[in-house]
Amino acid sequence: MTSDADGLELEIQASRVRLDRTLDRLTQRLTPTGIVEDVLGTVRRDATGAGLYDGALEAVRRNPVPVLLMCLGATMLLKGKEPRGPATYRAVRDPDRYAATAITSTLASGITLPKDPR
Repeated sequence: MTSDADGLELEIQASRVRLDRTLDRLTQRLTPTGIVEDVLGTVRRDATGAGLYDGALEAVRRNPVPVLLMCLGATMLLKGKEPRGPATYRAVRDPDRYAATAITSTLASGITLPKDPR
């Protein structure tokens, strides 16, 4: 009876060790770096993807500054501007209707408006 319990306990410990190793491998693969490496590995194994990958890597090595600037521009484009408030949207859509409100609020705050050059 004791040997059966000891055998089961050893089996359970071995299963826990295998489970820990599996979880560690999964955790490493699910990090952003692991996901990128997995995708790049898949692309490299494909004949068409390998040529594209090698060409892109060579372009980055030859021209790092333009590639960096393109990435920065794409990031700025995707980020966009700060959202405008509802009053700004209304003034842009219908400036004639909201011009008087803008002028009176500007005059009330003490800001002087430039004269019309016409």
